[in-house]
Amino acid sequence: MDTPLPSDAQRPTGAGASPAAPKLTVIIGCYNYGRYLPAAIDSVIAENVGAQIIVVDDCSTDNSRDVMRAYGSQITPIFQPVNQGVAASFNAAFAQATGDLIYFLDADDFVLPGALKQALSRYEPGVLIYHYRMRYSDETGALAGIHPAPQIPLAAGDISRQLREQGRYATNVTSGLIFAREGLEKVMPISTEQYRISAEGYLVSVIPLYGPTRAHEDTLSAYRLHAAQNWKSQADFGARARKGLQHDFNRYEAIRDHAGRLGLPVVPTLGDADLLHLNDRLISLSFAPEHHPVAGDSIGQVVKLAKSVVLEGEGARARTARQAWWMIMGLAPAGLRRQLLRWKMDPQSRPAWLASSGRFLRKRLGVVLR
Repeated sequence: MDTPLPSDAQRPTGAGASPAAPKLTVIIGCYNYGRYLPAAIDSVIAENVGAQIIVVDDCSTDNSRDVMRAYGSQITPIFQPVNQGVAASFNAAFAQATGDLIYFLDADDFVLPGALKQALSRYEPGVLIYHYRMRYSDETGALAGIHPAPQIPLAAGDISRQLREQGRYATNVTSGLIFAREGLEKVMPISTEQYRISAEGYLVSVIPLYGPTRAHEDTLSAYRLHAAQNWKSQADFGARARKGLQHDFNRYEAIRDHAGRLGLPVVPTLGDADLLHLNDRLISLSFAPEHHPVAGDSIGQVVKLAKSVVLEGEGARARTARQAWWMIMGLAPAGLRRQLLRWKMDPQSRPAWLASSGRFLRKRLGVVLR
């Protein structure tokens, strides 16, 4: 049995003084998103909050650089000399950022009206990350549901212990997060080799070790869904899961590194209590067991671990539904298990009866399977 971790109150906070009226820097990273980039930039300008806007182009082959030049002095452009990925764009822009608060906005997303003014009004000195929800958007910009689903409570407060015991907490993707400069200064630059994509995964995994976070139910931006989005659109489910697993291995390494700097212990098996990580292990074992990266792993072992996970803020109904799902995963024949996983990962492939059942679980019972 692991030795219990010490109270979060025993760890250094690293919080420092910040200006009463924070200045905001918005960093927009772009790679071949020229068709979406004007909406992202215009949405920030329309907020009229005096934000510094830095746009980084990562060697796009479309019209992205022409779009950037058209904005003249309204933005600070950075043209990367070679394609290096998201982390390198974050690093280059942060080196020129002057804001007390830093907002990394994906070029294919956009800010919702009034959201940045509201976010600035909620500034608290010493808070290192602000977690917000987002609206889904289609390619045209039409808004739909909310991400993450409202039934999933966003983590807030001092979540160092949760990170060091589970390796993950409920948060959002890049455009749903605002960071304090003082937190970023402790963990930047980001490894450009490990985080060519999903660099925010590194930031949300290590910054809370240094200080508290806040969660707000407001929707900050639109999360545009399209085919070229990221590895989650990849049709090869086994390869997609392995990318997720490698990303987790990198995050766990970073958690151990930064926790070590602070003298904080970390459980030796972070992935065994990380439900999304276990889900990727299940997918990898189900679709491509010959390439599975976790030695000695099995469906039975993953299911056992997943059923023992305790999620912060999870209600009784949601826990019962989750337990039932993982029980089915453990008992179902391989073919049925793969089909159920396909439906879970690709909502468009679900038959009408299953889609209707999912809506009933979410709206009537407040249950979202995780």
